[in-house]
Amino acid sequence: MSEMKTQGTRKVARVTCIGGGVIGAGWAAHFMRAGLDVVVYDQAPEGERYLRESLAQAMPTLTELGLAQGASPSRVHFTTHFEAALEAADFVQESAPEDIDLKSALIAKIDACTATDVVIASSSSGFLASHLRSGAKQHPERILIGHPFNPPYLIPLVEVAGGDSAQKAAAHASAFYSSTGCEVVQLDREIDGYIGNRVQYAVLREVLYLMSQGVADLEAIDRAIAAGPAIRWAVIGPSSVFYLGRRDDPSLFREGMESLGRDMDGGCYMAPSSFQPDRDLMLAYAEQILNGIGANGQTGLMALRDTGVVGIRGALKRVRENLGCDKA
Repeated sequence: MSEMKTQGTRKVARVTCIGGGVIGAGWAAHFMRAGLDVVVYDQAPEGERYLRESLAQAMPTLTELGLAQGASPSRVHFTTHFEAALEAADFVQESAPEDIDLKSALIAKIDACTATDVVIASSSSGFLASHLRSGAKQHPERILIGHPFNPPYLIPLVEVAGGDSAQKAAAHASAFYSSTGCEVVQLDREIDGYIGNRVQYAVLREVLYLMSQGVADLEAIDRAIAAGPAIRWAVIGPSSVFYLGRRDDPSLFREGMESLGRDMDGGCYMAPSSFQPDRDLMLAYAEQILNGIGANGQTGLMALRDTGVVGIRGALKRVRENLGCDKA
């Protein structure tokens, strides 16, 4: 992690997390790991117990990833007082429930209570920043999307999207997130769902189609993805994978893409455009997960996820360092 923690001319020493649920607590753990002071606001007093339990659960993973100097759970503070939470904020991460009216109203309140040079980032998983800032009257140009993947302390990706009116704030937010160890992708324009979720939903649609056709059970489908394309995607991404598919003669790559385009246009290797998952299929999907993948609960899967992702991140870092790559 870089020691730089600046957002524009404002040094970010304290982050305020608005919302202390799964994502808000995950962000608090991430920012704490980066050596920052963190204030977590939640209107529910019992949120503090959940926050402390979440931090304690995350600590082995945070330690394995590496703690910045001075990082400690004691630097994470909880409050049910909204204005007090924002008083000395240098950066605000909003993680309220995914309700557009609730979020836009809350962000308008945050805008009215924070210093003018403080970036306000929403953890929304699909809304446009232009919609979320619609009720802000003070400085809507500093409101943007800072979309993490769950849990934020473990998965490094953050998608930053602010649209044309928040370009300066987006640059500041990207630099700040990067300084805390995030892998930042800044969108050139706004789109619902951003990048990661749109790709995830496309894959999920194919999973549901395969399931509906009785091709294999969900555990087998998951293995086919995790042990195949996902391993390559974790290192270089799907477009690079396609490019390397013509190692025999890279000059033929254009022709290969034309062929792939014809396959896609003809519906080969893809669910037909007429396929739309209905309620019954989604419930059957949930039942298969609960009775198969999730039959033994979440604890073992979470341990496997955390240990596996930490190992993959460490391995990728070593590989990139050995190859002289610039990515963290």
